[in-house]
Amino acid sequence: MAKNYYHTLGLSPNATAAEIKAAYKRLALKFHPDKNPGNVRAEEQFKLVNEAYQVLSNPRRRATYDLQRQYEQQQRQAQAYSNPRYHHTRSPAGYRERYYRQRPQQKANFSKRDIQIVLGVVLLALLLALGLKLGWDHLVYSRVVEQAQEAELTGQWEQAQEAYSTVLEYKPELQEMRIKRAALRLQQLNDAQGALSDYSWLIRNTTDPKAEWYAARGKCYLALKNHNLAIQDFNVALTLAPAMVHLYQDRAVANLQAEQNWPAALADLTHYLNSEHISAEEKTEAFLYRAFAHYRTQEWISAWIDTEQALTQDSTNAKAYFLQALIARAQQGEAVSCELLAKAAQLGFRNAEAELEHHCAEL
Repeated sequence: MAKNYYHTLGLSPNATAAEIKAAYKRLALKFHPDKNPGNVRAEEQFKLVNEAYQVLSNPRRRATYDLQRQYEQQQRQAQAYSNPRYHHTRSPAGYRERYYRQRPQQKANFSKRDIQIVLGVVLLALLLALGLKLGWDHLVYSRVVEQAQEAELTGQWEQAQEAYSTVLEYKPELQEMRIKRAALRLQQLNDAQGALSDYSWLIRNTTDPKAEWYAARGKCYLALKNHNLAIQDFNVALTLAPAMVHLYQDRAVANLQAEQNWPAALADLTHYLNSEHISAEEKTEAFLYRAFAHYRTQEWISAWIDTEQALTQDSTNAKAYFLQALIARAQQGEAVSCELLAKAAQLGFRNAEAELEHHCAEL
């Protein structure tokens, strides 16, 4: 066997489920790409740890894996004992030494009817085996789907993901199950990497991929800080479905985080703010993003107007006061900046507390 998953997690084959989970959490945290940026070996080790946990945390897959290890160990032993150096007896005696009398060979005669009977029995056995397999697969599939739905209703996201994964092991082509697992990973488990693999599979193996899949994959790339690929997927999604107005803000955020195309971010945010069906909370967030873009392009008046718009929607928004403090400082208004930082700090914004202590200690 190419991979020893127990060795990967630093465990013995008798490890309990709790020990496996604890070892996985410890190693996943140690080799996580966010803690080892640019470290290819750590990224490969993280993938191997995740693969080992996916097998050993599933009782059925672990049992199959243990049986396979045992079988391969027996095969290795058998191959070792087949080595001539372990043979301590002489070769079998030859024909002349045993004084055997060779019997004449009798040719077996099978009639056409005999052949038909044999073929019929074999065909019947194959059909019976196929029917049993299909029936068993359907029974297992139905039960696991029920378990996944029950787990989702009770908020047991890990159990729901495990159930969907079991279904996809039997039938990887089931789009509905893969879509549900992808959404679960992205929205509930914050597993952007896992969701990315599911949405990529859907896009790659479907003749007519949906705009929603490109949009969701773009959000996965955005969560993983891969801004260029996120922007590409948002572009495709908006080409397929221009009515998905929320993607304009997502694409703007990708451009803001990449710090490479401020005008494009401003255009997307303006388009988003001009759309009708967005809530007051969503407008507040969009105004703050646009204010930040204006701030980075040194458009102080426009940036200030957007923060005022955000405060009109939410008068206790600490981020708006913090942005106003940065705008005031950029225009040499240190006293006003400190007052705004104090207000943001009172509303619980920690970055404002640090800025207040660093810049306003002497005022």
